[in-house]
Amino acid sequence: MRGLSLRVRLIVILTLAVTIPILGSGYVLIQRAEHTLIAEKESKLFGIARSLDINLIGDYNSLLSNEEKALPTQQKILVLNSKLKAITDKIVAANPGVGAGYYSKDLDAIITYGPSSEFSNTIGNSIAQDHKGREVMAKGDPKAVRGQMVRGSILNAMVPLERNGQIIGYAWANELTENVDNQIRTMEIVMYLTLGTALFVGLITVLLLATSVSSSVQKIIAGLRRLQSDIEYRMPMAEGELGEITAAINKMAVSIEKSRSHTEVIMESMVDGVMTIDNEGKLTEINGAAERICGLKKDAIGKQWSELLAEQVSFQELILETLETGKAFIGYEVILNRNDGSTVPLSVSTSTLRNKESILGTVIVFKDLSERKAFEDWVRRIDRLAAVGELAAGVAHEIRNPLTAISGSAEILIDEIPEDSPSRVFGDIIIKEIVRLDRIVEDLLYFAKPSKNYLSQTDPNKLVSETLDLLTPSLKKECVVLNKELDSNIGMITVDSGLIKQVLVNLLLNAAQAMTPKGGEVKVRTRGLENGIEIEVMDTGCGIDPENLERIFDPFYTTKDRGTGLGLAVSSKIVEIHHGQLTVESIKEAGTTFTLFLPYITEA
Repeated sequence: MRGLSLRVRLIVILTLAVTIPILGSGYVLIQRAEHTLIAEKESKLFGIARSLDINLIGDYNSLLSNEEKALPTQQKILVLNSKLKAITDKIVAANPGVGAGYYSKDLDAIITYGPSSEFSNTIGNSIAQDHKGREVMAKGDPKAVRGQMVRGSILNAMVPLERNGQIIGYAWANELTENVDNQIRTMEIVMYLTLGTALFVGLITVLLLATSVSSSVQKIIAGLRRLQSDIEYRMPMAEGELGEITAAINKMAVSIEKSRSHTEVIMESMVDGVMTIDNEGKLTEINGAAERICGLKKDAIGKQWSELLAEQVSFQELILETLETGKAFIGYEVILNRNDGSTVPLSVSTSTLRNKESILGTVIVFKDLSERKAFEDWVRRIDRLAAVGELAAGVAHEIRNPLTAISGSAEILIDEIPEDSPSRVFGDIIIKEIVRLDRIVEDLLYFAKPSKNYLSQTDPNKLVSETLDLLTPSLKKECVVLNKELDSNIGMITVDSGLIKQVLVNLLLNAAQAMTPKGGEVKVRTRGLENGIEIEVMDTGCGIDPENLERIFDPFYTTKDRGTGLGLAVSSKIVEIHHGQLTVESIKEAGTTFTLFLPYITEA
């Protein structure tokens, strides 16, 4: 039974423990009951036979007169029958189903057989030579036998008739074995039903008991498994001895938790990931930071590290070399590919794990560089914007002066051209393009010296709603559906509402252009945070290529045919002067999400 579950083993053992005694005792009881019933029948029949003996006064000859003694044998039998028949019939009348009578040894014939109304035809008949009645008369011992006799298959009790030291015959009382068997059968049915009921109740009790015990044991096993990964877990209390086991385990868990070493506490408090691997390549320890960074769980302990980090080639190379050669690596930068498809830059250090006597394995410490990399990218972007700002200041001033002269000269020339002249169209084009150049110059100047902010308390939800109302008519023509999800509990923010509205317009127009010409859905969502608010602009457009994602905030970088590459750069600058942050996430052919964070209070 080694491969069977505890529940099945308990059921088998308890079933045998219940079934064998019940069936064994039932068999013994039925056998004893049968013997008792037969013994009772025999005792009853012997009693009737002895009543016949008592009611026979004297012997057969004393019942006959001198004249009757001289009669032939058959006539003697008839005379004796007439004198004893009443006694026999009276006794059997008090015992329905019983046959009884007298037998004469000297006459070798049945004298009476009651009830005489049924067995009068047997009077004068002799018993067979192998009949047990001859043995009773020969030995003088009472005897009860079952078998085929004069009446048929019967249980026959025979008592010798002894007078003056001589056996003169025997008296008998019998009952058909069919009657006896019917009574035994009825008794057996009752006993079998009783045994079956007891067995059924016993098996149900066994099943419930085994299920209860097995369930309690399984809960203890599950609790122990959970304690392996969560020492703070406490098992629910059970009843009886199992409750004592549960209490002991919980007490032990409390003791273990209190006795955790200072090093373990430090390990769990570290923001850096820490793992240890033994010499067989199995993961032996992992802290919470490592779980979060690598996407592993505590149940990873005991598994091969090469399976857990199967896709991390650069990670594996460092660990493998440290395991094989003991070489330590300090601050190596690698890229971790997570199961969700994202990548995490890590700084990894490895060294041998040893005690005073031997090398136990390898310890790996790694730091998530995502925030540092993001900060470095932000610094580089600020540096680029600063450089562009310095360049823009000079270029804008140098362009604006001749641009003003060109604009004035063009207006004078246009005034000289008749309104119905075809050449006037070219003048209008010149003016329109001058206006466009002037707008670009204004954007360039914004990098050099942002305009003064007009800060005021603003409701973000109202700002979003006003922007959407402004763009809804034009976006509907582009088959773009605008949806909004506004946080009703959001707080007020201190911003230049005009500039923030400009940022939202840029983001919404970019989202609409990303879904041209098929159209799609743009969703704007606001959300209140502890230190500010977030505004998300999500579209279902074509997405942004990963290689372009890092450059979309750079000035003059654009993938559009007629774009200037200044929209997102200006938006980023506006958010920056509000001490906020503008980030983007995009999946190719799935859509893009821009997230605008603004603090509640912005300093002027």
